[in-house]
Amino acid sequence: MTHVVLDGTLIECDRVAGARENGNDWRFSQKHKVFGGNVQFLSAPDGTPLWVSEVEPGSVPDITAARLHALPALYKAATKGLPTLADKGYIGAALVLNGQWK
Repeated sequence: MTHVVLDGTLIECDRVAGARENGNDWRFSQKHKVFGGNVQFLSAPDGTPLWVSEVEPGSVPDITAARLHALPALYKAATKGLPTLADKGYIGAALVLNGQWK
């Protein structure tokens, strides 16, 4: 492999009640305008899945979900010298150095 790909998707689901402090439903994605869960995944360049995260509420942005769950998988790829490609949903994530998001 020459690199790994980090991406996330919203898995749509029936509404499950659960309000946040501001009164908004924590499963509702403002971006997609549906209820669901945010799942992060790491794949090989050909799309073969290498790792899949636990589900976060739909209101959680990709970058936040990746910071919560993807670090161990990305660290393993980084130790092998594999760069990580990601879309603009991860702008601001910067680099993983010594196991820490910088």
